[in-house]
Amino acid sequence: MHTPLISATRQLALRMGMLGRLYRHPLLCLLSVSLALSARAETPWPWLNLELRELETTRLALERRIAALPASPQPQLHERAGFHSGIASTAESVRWVQVDLGTEWELDAVVVIPALLGGSEAYGFPKRFRIDASNDALFAESVTLLDHTQEDAPAVLAPWHVETPSVKARYVRFTATKLAVQPGLESRAMFALGEVLVFRGGRNVALGCPVDAAKAVETLPTWSPRHLVDGTHALGLPVEPGGERRNGWHSAISTVSDAVKWVEVDLGSRRAVDEIRLIPAHPSDYPDRFGFGFPRRFKLEADGATIFDATSADFTNPGDTPVVFPTPTLQARTLRVTAIKLWERSADFVFALAELQALQGGRDIAHGAVVRSLDETVTEQWRGEHLVDGSTSAGLLLPEEAWLAALSEKRELTEEARSVSALSLQAREHARKRAAWLAACIALGALVAGWFWIRHQKRARQLELDLLRQRISRDLHDDIGSHLGSIRLMSELALRENGGDESLHEIHRLAGEAAESMRGIIWLVREGDAPRLSSLADAIRQSAAALLKGVEWEMEVQAGNAASTASLEFHRQAFLFFREAAHNLARHSGAARALICLQWEARRFQLRIEDDGRGFDPGAVATGHGLANLRHRAQTLGGTLQIESAPGRGTCITLEAQLA
Repeated sequence: MHTPLISATRQLALRMGMLGRLYRHPLLCLLSVSLALSARAETPWPWLNLELRELETTRLALERRIAALPASPQPQLHERAGFHSGIASTAESVRWVQVDLGTEWELDAVVVIPALLGGSEAYGFPKRFRIDASNDALFAESVTLLDHTQEDAPAVLAPWHVETPSVKARYVRFTATKLAVQPGLESRAMFALGEVLVFRGGRNVALGCPVDAAKAVETLPTWSPRHLVDGTHALGLPVEPGGERRNGWHSAISTVSDAVKWVEVDLGSRRAVDEIRLIPAHPSDYPDRFGFGFPRRFKLEADGATIFDATSADFTNPGDTPVVFPTPTLQARTLRVTAIKLWERSADFVFALAELQALQGGRDIAHGAVVRSLDETVTEQWRGEHLVDGSTSAGLLLPEEAWLAALSEKRELTEEARSVSALSLQAREHARKRAAWLAACIALGALVAGWFWIRHQKRARQLELDLLRQRISRDLHDDIGSHLGSIRLMSELALRENGGDESLHEIHRLAGEAAESMRGIIWLVREGDAPRLSSLADAIRQSAAALLKGVEWEMEVQAGNAASTASLEFHRQAFLFFREAAHNLARHSGAARALICLQWEARRFQLRIEDDGRGFDPGAVATGHGLANLRHRAQTLGGTLQIESAPGRGTCITLEAQLA
């Protein structure tokens, strides 16, 4: 009989319990997507910045090209640092220096090497500069070989190699258009260079040439215009690491420094020699001794004729820099180096060289030649034939121009890679910002979509709940209400037949009250989640008409806002409070008149019920009169209950509560 009602009630409870969780599911899904996107915003997706993939590809290609070039040499500090310009008050001052090659040359390349003065960075290299060539010492007419006057140059210790095909010139000028600031002296601007090399046919034709400058500093032995073309610079030997590494040739050890030692190379026949190079030794077992064994005083001879004589004064140790002697008209078979003052090793004295080269058209014709010496030290690393094997302890000797060109290319590629990396970082940051914006948009879209979805689901559930309430109210009315009606009708018929049977009267009365209570419950179920308080007033009025039969009653309603609402639970408790009070009034007060006052404003609610009945002493009543039920309802509503009554003076019951 009760199955439809119980089933519907259970369905309502289950659906209301699951409703909150169902609302959250789509929002959580969308937010999860947006949060995942935001978390992966560190990944620069190509579709967020299409330039990024191209930049990364370029950077990797540059790194591969850089790796294929010779390793950057260890900086070599020399006391002859190079050329230092005059001091200027501002960096925008112009300073220049030029080399006179002595005659017109068809140039292959010009190389500029920065100066080194402590540390490992270039010293005084100008921010902006230009390289020109001319046959006029005043440069009235000239050819610009390199123009770097539009952007600042990096101050790195690497060569600037400029190819000059089809250029014929006698003079090469370096012009600084934006000077460097002298370290520690912000008001002093200058520029410095370590070396200028001009190549023709593999030979540096600028070696030892006259140098002219508008203004120059000469503080020997460090700075001098002559040091710009002395063959000494900070890059060291032109070697390629790898292969068999041999130290070179080593004389017998002497206990005195002024012993005479000599070594010579026999070319096999008289040959034209454009340039002779002495490569200092730097053995691996003496890693900190640059220019190992290079003689303090010596002379260079070709077929017995002296080419270079450094026997009257000490020769500055070249470190890892080749010592070059131009010999453009030389014809010779034997080349001999004679040392008359040896290099001090450790409490003894030696003469050693890594390599002796004789260049003809850029090619070493001494390679593999016969080597003879006064005496020698023979070990696995030191032998006469190692003097002409084309290698040093650091690796295979390379043609100097090709080596400098490769280092110059490495500088350019490194700078380009640095620029690409900077652009890549910008593109990556741009991609991150796009990802963050996309994540924010998706999160906002998720919130908006979730909000609309929740509203849609709430409306759908509300409609479903409304239909369910209507169904429950119909079931209550049709099932229980019809049965209560039948009980009351049957008891009424029995009363007519049997007269005033007290039991039948009680059954008839209870059936009527139950039917009235059922109507109140149906009203509560039908009203929804937050009914208007005006609906509560109507329900109280209808209930009063049923419960206060035989009592003249009046109801006053004072509404601050007719559209005010309260929760369904508030309505239920307030309605049941009134029914309890009205039931007590009808059964126990003996009143002839009653007044019901209902008022609400803002969040305050008040229900007052007065009668002119016999009254009672509230303090003397322990049970009965339903006072405990009234106090329980008031407490549930979070309100207060006031009972004013005395025997023979009627009763006033007041409920005050906050609207919920």
